[in-house]
Amino acid sequence: MSRTTIETERFLPYAADDLCRLVGDVREYPKFIPFLKSLRVVREEAREGGGWEGVATALVGWKAITERFSTNVRCEPAKGEVDVSLVSGPLHALDNRWRFEAKDGGTRVRFWISYHFKNPLLQAAVSANRDRLAQRIMTAFEQEARRRLGSVQDTPR
Repeated sequence: MSRTTIETERFLPYAADDLCRLVGDVREYPKFIPFLKSLRVVREEAREGGGWEGVATALVGWKAITERFSTNVRCEPAKGEVDVSLVSGPLHALDNRWRFEAKDGGTRVRFWISYHFKNPLLQAAVSANRDRLAQRIMTAFEQEARRRLGSVQDTPR
């Protein structure tokens, strides 16, 4: 079973814990992630430091393809970590990590995802577009950060 792995990183002029909370706010994803049709948190447990852990079910769609899957989600702003792992769905495997490191008046954001779809055609289609997909995901989060946290010129340094 061959997984596809995507990695990208950006420097953003916001506090690490604010960005971690934004990424951990999965209920809001359908508002700004283009291929995410819906998302529902089906179990949630609060963690220290304003974080949470639970299970979320998402409906994603690309053109005529629609798939539903569930994941475990752990968000710990104090550690600068959001981790996601597969519970069930159209994948053999799914692991996703976001890391937020305060640096030089902003935050280094690292995004890593590794997956393998059960459907070989879907795997091939998504893998062929993986670089574009990584950029779309990171750009969507960057735009949402600007919307929620203010533009770069509005952000105190």
